[in-house]
Amino acid sequence: MKPFGTYQPSAQIQKKIDWCHRLPANWLGKQIAQLLRKQVLAQSAMPLDLTFDQVKLRCYLNDNVSERGFVFMPWRWDAIERQIMLDALPPEGVFIDIGANVGLYSAIAATALNRLGCVIAIEPNPPVFERLQFNLTATRDGLNEQPRIETMQVGISDEAGSFELFLDDSNLGASSLLEKDQTQQSIQVSCQTLLEVIEAQKLSRVDVIKCDIEGAEDRALIPFLIDAPHHLLPHCFIFENNQDQWQDELLETLLQRDYVQTHKTRLNYVYQLRQPIHFRAKQQKIQTAIPAIS
Repeated sequence: MKPFGTYQPSAQIQKKIDWCHRLPANWLGKQIAQLLRKQVLAQSAMPLDLTFDQVKLRCYLNDNVSERGFVFMPWRWDAIERQIMLDALPPEGVFIDIGANVGLYSAIAATALNRLGCVIAIEPNPPVFERLQFNLTATRDGLNEQPRIETMQVGISDEAGSFELFLDDSNLGASSLLEKDQTQQSIQVSCQTLLEVIEAQKLSRVDVIKCDIEGAEDRALIPFLIDAPHHLLPHCFIFENNQDQWQDELLETLLQRDYVQTHKTRLNYVYQLRQPIHFRAKQQKIQTAIPAIS
């Protein structure tokens, strides 16, 4: 794959994208952004290598709704959720991105972390995973403080094994373990449980988990909430509201682990621990749990 910067937008296209980022977060801003988006898509060959502060992305735009949202309407696309994530992540924190797509959340999280921090970005769809890897590498390479970044081409479910991933060619970020249309194509993907991933990555803490897997959020999160030791519970969960597709009581399970709903946005829920675990307390718990070697 050609290095980042190969597909720089023209000055005219860059100006239109920059304009989108300065628009007001209201009806008029949305109308202007849609017009500018239409012009950019019509006048540009894809992909485009775009930089937003420290985040570097190779954007294809035509087949990814999240990319288009972030590039043209960042003040609308998960703006509240992204700020909550940043507020909840200390510089040495750990961010887990389940259904990472092309890495928008993960790249933003990486810019807030130092060399002790960690991003685990999980995406099972092969072409999307390739874009994810590229974006996170490009972003990390430009940072003064480079956190640990791990990308995993797996799905997260309630058990390990091989599962069907149903694809959406018009929006690569909408692929799901749940079949939504009998005409959908599918591929086989390997899945793990979230706790297996955390243990395999040897994580001693988790600060924020974002989960957007198109209706399978309950399958990914409930087993973790039931089985995870207290010191591995994140301060914050951000997950897509697909309640009509869930088969189990995810929200009730969160309440049972002492989480409270702090935000409900246009698309997502945010739940946070009623009493956040401080890292020193986590370290103490781990040290107490490990017997001394004499």
